[in-house]
Parts: sequence; C-alpha cells; structure tokens
Amino acid sequence: MHEPYHEPMIEQGRRRVPVPVAAASVVLLVAAAFSASRMFNGSSVAAGLVGVLLLLALAYGLWRGSGRARFWATVLATATAGYGVITVSKADASGLLQILGACVVVGLLLVPAASRRWFHASPTED
Repeated sequence: MHEPYHEPMIEQGRRRVPVPVAAASVVLLVAAAFSASRMFNGSSVAAGLVGVLLLLALAYGLWRGSGRARFWATVLATATAGYGVITVSKADASGLLQILGACVVVGLLLVPAASRRWFHASPTED
C-alpha cells in the first residue's frame, strides 16, 4: 500500500514582533533620527552620537525581546517625559513632540498584553 502524502511542516523558528513593540521600536528610531539631525546642526557631536547609539540599541533590543531593553527604554522614556513636563514652560513644538513620544513608548511597552508576553516569554537571552 501507498503511504499517504504529508506536506512537510514549515518550521516557525522566529516569532513575530507584536505591533505595539514594533511601534515602540519605530518611535525610538524616529527619536534617533531627530537626535542625529540635531547633532549635525550644532549640538555636541559626542553627546549626540551617544544618544543616537543608545536609542538604536534600545530599539534593537526591543525588537529582539530583551527585558533589559524594555526596562531601560521605559526608564529613559519616563525620565524624558518627566523632564519635558517640568520644563514645559520652555517647550517648543519639538519638546511637546518629545513628551508625547516618550509617553507613547511607555504605554506601548507596559500596557498591551502582547507586549508583556513578548518580553516574558522571549526565547532570547538577556
């Protein structure tokens, strides 16, 4: 007798990044782009480069599911939002955008269940 034909199973080696985590990573990448543009418009190049590299590393870590990246992105975004609120009297449009972006990152990383699962059930090592 002939054995029935079975389709080979497609191995799903990588999980898909949840939309909230992907959105938070994109916000960090946009922040890195803004930091880079400010760096080339007269700000301190060394401090700007450190900021850009930090934001890029955090975005990559979030994408990979690193709990450490989630922690530090949340701390940095909370500090940014807090500093922005304290200095809101001096804030221009970019300052308000910075506050809004920081609040969005915190919300996207802490509120949705998909985000919480991504960081708690991640196969990557921290």
